[in-house]
Amino acid sequence: MEKTALVTGAAGFVGQALVIRLLERGFKVKALDLPENPEFSKFINRLPSSHSANIVPCPGDITDIDSLKTVVSGVSYVFHTAALLNSVAPRSAFESVNIQGTKNICEAAAEACVERFILVSTSDVFGIPEPTEVITEKTAYRSWGEPYADTKIEACKIVKNFQKNGLLNTTIIYPGWVYGPGDRQFFPAIIDMVKEKHAFVWHKKAPYCVDLIFINDLISAIVTAAESPAAIGEDYLILDDNTEITPEQFFGDIADQLSIKLKIHKLPYRLMYAVAWVSQQLKQQGIIKNLLLSTTDVKAFGNNFAFSNQKARKALQWEPSISAKEGIKIALEWQRHNN
Repeated sequence: MEKTALVTGAAGFVGQALVIRLLERGFKVKALDLPENPEFSKFINRLPSSHSANIVPCPGDITDIDSLKTVVSGVSYVFHTAALLNSVAPRSAFESVNIQGTKNICEAAAEACVERFILVSTSDVFGIPEPTEVITEKTAYRSWGEPYADTKIEACKIVKNFQKNGLLNTTIIYPGWVYGPGDRQFFPAIIDMVKEKHAFVWHKKAPYCVDLIFINDLISAIVTAAESPAAIGEDYLILDDNTEITPEQFFGDIADQLSIKLKIHKLPYRLMYAVAWVSQQLKQQGIIKNLLLSTTDVKAFGNNFAFSNQKARKALQWEPSISAKEGIKIALEWQRHNN
């Protein structure tokens, strides 16, 4: 029997990779994204002809619940990857997309009696850890005081309530820093910084390791969880907790691959936070065109995060298939040929 899946945010980095993987596995895929997103039509048009019969482009908006009911009809799996990440958007926009949008798609999915609902969230929902704390799926959600992370917390609570009330069979995935082929935001921003021959770090104490996740490994975990009956009602941290690469090494590896002599500057955390805050204010007011840095970035790269992916390893028989060093090479090679 043909399986039909709906992917929200289908033109995003994770959404595109997920759509392709599902098509390769024989799914019929409904791809939902904003009609005004220029990447949407580009992505659909890039798909090989062998997939054309199984892809249904669905221009739409998760903030419009009436439009979702038609899209979800006949769907067995819903993969909810759509979210607002923009650092300078007003809080109300984050609430509309990340909170109300999630509630809308859950309600439409419940009404359509879909078999499985998978929310792709973020490891940010667990907040900034205490010293020596290792974050697991049992860690309580904690606010960052940032609209993206905080509204994603509310989205997770909504999904868990649908599961608790017996309305949906849900699974939540919490990725770390996602990178790899198809990335048009994270790596390009790092590469632009490296090309300036100066990189900045602002860790509070000793350098720490960042927990990356290669896009192919993330997609494998998402699909495995979706097809596992044991994953119903569960949530999983999906990242490489053995990345063993500090921000300095991360920037340095990219510089080496690009044959750029890079100078790394260590600056005070509070100074960088102030710079980011002012930058966001100037961007919001239209005084500057490009955001220099966000307060979320400062917190993310300035605090020591330690995660465990043991639950996914044991329950899903999943593990990262590629080292960070090799993954970075592959990601940079893709950037060279696609940007």
